[in-house]
Amino acid sequence: MNSKIKNYVDVLFNNVPMTRKAAELKEEILSTMNEHFDAHIAEGKDENLAYTEALADMGDIDNLLESLAPEKELKTKIEEYRQKKAKSTAIAVMLYIFGVIVQCAPPAICAVFKIGNEDKAGVIGFICMMLFAAVATGLLIYTRMSVPQDVEPYLVKKKESFNTSSPEERKWAAISKIFWLLVTTIYLAISFLTGAWYITWLTWLIASAAWQAIQIFGGAKADDNGAKADANGAE
Repeated sequence: MNSKIKNYVDVLFNNVPMTRKAAELKEEILSTMNEHFDAHIAEGKDENLAYTEALADMGDIDNLLESLAPEKELKTKIEEYRQKKAKSTAIAVMLYIFGVIVQCAPPAICAVFKIGNEDKAGVIGFICMMLFAAVATGLLIYTRMSVPQDVEPYLVKKKESFNTSSPEERKWAAISKIFWLLVTTIYLAISFLTGAWYITWLTWLIASAAWQAIQIFGGAKADDNGAKADANGAE
């Protein structure tokens, strides 16, 4: 198998959801191009010319890729799951935030109004916060595990090396590294300055909720563009 052809086909399918149909088409294109390449080599042509002519022999590959666009019924199913995931994530983020509020409110009320036992209120608040966090986490896990098998390839892209990943993927990878570096720095700074290690760990819960929101709302535009491209291809 020619490595240049393999790299070309890998890049060609880089942003294509790897459904069974897409995998079969990829294998077919790869096999056909290699057959044409070997045939041109057998004719006495050098590798560069054989590679170029093998590409030309394939014609307009874009038309083949357009055939991979989801059917109307599947597009509806994909959109329904995206809406379900967005709602579940929004609810989970709210639960995380409410959990933090519930954890902080009882001790603060006791301290301000001089009523009740502040330590007991803190324990009750902590238990309530963990319940909120458990429900939110369970909701996110359930939503992720309930994605239909025929929808999943259109939502979860395969991991690629840095050289073959799209600019959008590289951008989000860079944002992720910067975000978590800032979170770590803030967490350590607050913890060392206040000595309140017993509560500063909440920074990670808040950061996780914030990152989920950033991915949902920040990535919505990219998803919409992808959906429009699929729709145009199906039409």
